[in-house]
Amino acid sequence: MLDYAIVVATRNRLDMLRISLPLFVAQTRPAARIVVVDRSDDHEAVRAYCEAVARDTDVPVVVRYGDHANLPAQRNQGLDLVEEPVTMYPDDDSLWFPDTAEHLMGVYEQDRNARYGAVSATPVASAPPGVDVPVAPTRRLTNVPAVMAVRNRVERLLVPAPFVLYGAERTRALRSGAVADGLDHPLVPTIGGYRMTFRTDVLRAVRFDATLGSRVGYATHEDIDIGLRVLAAGSLVAAAPRSFVFHCVAPGARAAGFDYGFFHVLNYVYICAKVMPDRSLARRRLRRYLRYKLFLYALKRRDEYGRQVYAGAKAAHARLDEVLAADPAELPELYGRVADAERAAYSSLTDS
Repeated sequence: MLDYAIVVATRNRLDMLRISLPLFVAQTRPAARIVVVDRSDDHEAVRAYCEAVARDTDVPVVVRYGDHANLPAQRNQGLDLVEEPVTMYPDDDSLWFPDTAEHLMGVYEQDRNARYGAVSATPVASAPPGVDVPVAPTRRLTNVPAVMAVRNRVERLLVPAPFVLYGAERTRALRSGAVADGLDHPLVPTIGGYRMTFRTDVLRAVRFDATLGSRVGYATHEDIDIGLRVLAAGSLVAAAPRSFVFHCVAPGARAAGFDYGFFHVLNYVYICAKVMPDRSLARRRLRRYLRYKLFLYALKRRDEYGRQVYAGAKAAHARLDEVLAADPAELPELYGRVADAERAAYSSLTDS
């Protein structure tokens, strides 16, 4: 049987860690180790809680203070402490069912020729039985999955996302090996951050891209990026249909409006430029897709926050040609220059 480790990157979310960590510890198939990489303002409180949990379990719980307030960097820091062949990356607000890990590991163990480089857990709409969610989601958050399901179907037909197009293209190119092995697990073109798991050797070969979180800490699309690079490197991304996880998204402080719009677009362009070949269908559809996204942001300019988001998205979109034309080796440096310049320009405009 394969062993697995859990890595949790967290920051200022002790309230959620108090709910999720006991669920990770209590899996029917226990982890060989749990690594918590925390960058909280009150790190000692997080450390004390994790150490208290560790005293009541046979599962080793390792706590480290994050070297950087940067989600991909924290994930890599945790990866460097892992020795097990599978690494799982639930978010601190991922609520696992008792057998979530067992079903994930079942998929890996059936894949004897290691066709799958990553396996996704399956999202569900409610928390595990007996688990109290600390903050009841608002109506807005409750309705998001239903609204997004309809919108996603329309977008797939009219304005397909380049991320999905490229993931599907790579999946078609790779799936014959899984079919030849008799594997019939669902294959997916992308993987969501709160349900990510990987073969450790595959992940180590690509690693999370800390450039994506280098300016504001959170890293829009970093989960999609790592999944696409796993596919680009020659491994499939599968799903475990019976491995349930509830993403306990509760209302919280919003990101600064300009940064939200800016990094949504800049990160999208950066990932496409880095991962996708020039002549790929996904790359060719990028401009149309981003025009559509700008249109959606423009519709939300009814309040000041919406106007800030639109301004950020528009500023990043204006640098599209520059980023796409860059040498791949120069992309991280260019990303930093573009981000710093546009954020400084917006700050000077709004402060004047």
